[in-house]
Amino acid sequence: MAGRNKALSLYKSVLRAHEKFLPRDMRQLGDAYVKAEFRLHRKAEPEQATQFFTEWEKYRQHIERTGRENQSIDVGLVDQQQQVVPSSPMMATMGSSSNNDETSTNNNRGSLFGKHVAQNVVFNEEQEGQLGKLREEAVNAANAAGGKI
Repeated sequence: MAGRNKALSLYKSVLRAHEKFLPRDMRQLGDAYVKAEFRLHRKAEPEQATQFFTEWEKYRQHIERTGRENQSIDVGLVDQQQQVVPSSPMMATMGSSSNNDETSTNNNRGSLFGKHVAQNVVFNEEQEGQLGKLREEAVNAANAAGGKI
């Protein structure tokens, strides 16, 4: 029963982090993915469950940390160029807007979430499948939002 309580607590805390910090379109996609993953791992072996919980806890912490950084940028406590350290040329162009109006900040918020994966990383078959599902969900979400994602 303790494992079930831990799973439920983590599940709820990830969804709360999404609600508090993610833009609406990202939240819809993220919530659907979280629900599917937790459902798939409901009967995982203990060692797999431990790894699953560890990775989702890291994810929750990342969302909360990034969301707080975005809030600091939004209220002007931190300059966006000081806060965002680009990890790739693409990230550098996404975060380098010199326009400081509120609309620009809110539109760029989504680009401050996530992590870049090194080009030399090799995914296994299961990971490739998960990335394919995620890509499909992102396309579906974009189509549902009228291509605004």
